[in-house]
Amino acid sequence: MQYSEPYSTDSTPLESNTEKRKRLIEYRLLGGDGLHDINGRELCSVGLWVRDSNGQDYIMTAGHCDFVSPRNQQGFVDFYQKGWYSLPTYNYIGPLEHNSYAPYDFGLIRHIGTNVTLTTIICNFDHPNIYPVLYVKNVGVVTSVGTSLCKSGETTHVTCGVVTEFVASAMFRYPGSNYTDIKKEFFRTDIVCDSGDSGGPVFYYHALQIPYVLVAGTVIGGTKRTCGFLSIPVSFRAARLDFNLNLTVVYTPQNE
Repeated sequence: MQYSEPYSTDSTPLESNTEKRKRLIEYRLLGGDGLHDINGRELCSVGLWVRDSNGQDYIMTAGHCDFVSPRNQQGFVDFYQKGWYSLPTYNYIGPLEHNSYAPYDFGLIRHIGTNVTLTTIICNFDHPNIYPVLYVKNVGVVTSVGTSLCKSGETTHVTCGVVTEFVASAMFRYPGSNYTDIKKEFFRTDIVCDSGDSGGPVFYYHALQIPYVLVAGTVIGGTKRTCGFLSIPVSFRAARLDFNLNLTVVYTPQNE
């Protein structure tokens, strides 16, 4: 399949050194960055960088992120980068080529854009003097209620809390519509989330190795009082069953 990059990202010919450095930073895609569609509508957040057994790179996000957006000629929604506190960039990432709303809410954006660089970094820019970025070191598995976790998302940024419940199944209603579905095998937390945070990475800190983190899952929705996420093992199992994809998380190199 061929996909186009519908918008040019050419900048003005005269730039200061500061502007050039800022542009280079913005073109690195971080976990927790925003995602917008071709109309500039802010929808969801960037999740983990994953790779299939054929070497194709994807960005994991929530499956329902294409719910309201126009589709390209191949029938997929194209996504672009939106950094925290920034306007839509039209830095093309790729199409949401594989996704499911239910029972497992997850999606995979195929990385084909040439003007956005994937990273194993999670955005934490609200804390510039401590750890402005966090590094994905490995996958962590949540096994019990009470586990402390954090998430990074475009709307509410990095917020933390604890696991309050493992949910076998529950009904979700989509904002602004009467559409509902039943989602399964997700965790509920008391982490603050809001519209636009869906797809962002859920993680916890690597003991004695901050700013390295272990990633536990992907935000699938929530409110200012609760946040649900789908674990990495469940997402990967669904990818195998639904799309015959064997996925792995791309980690921060050990020498960093």
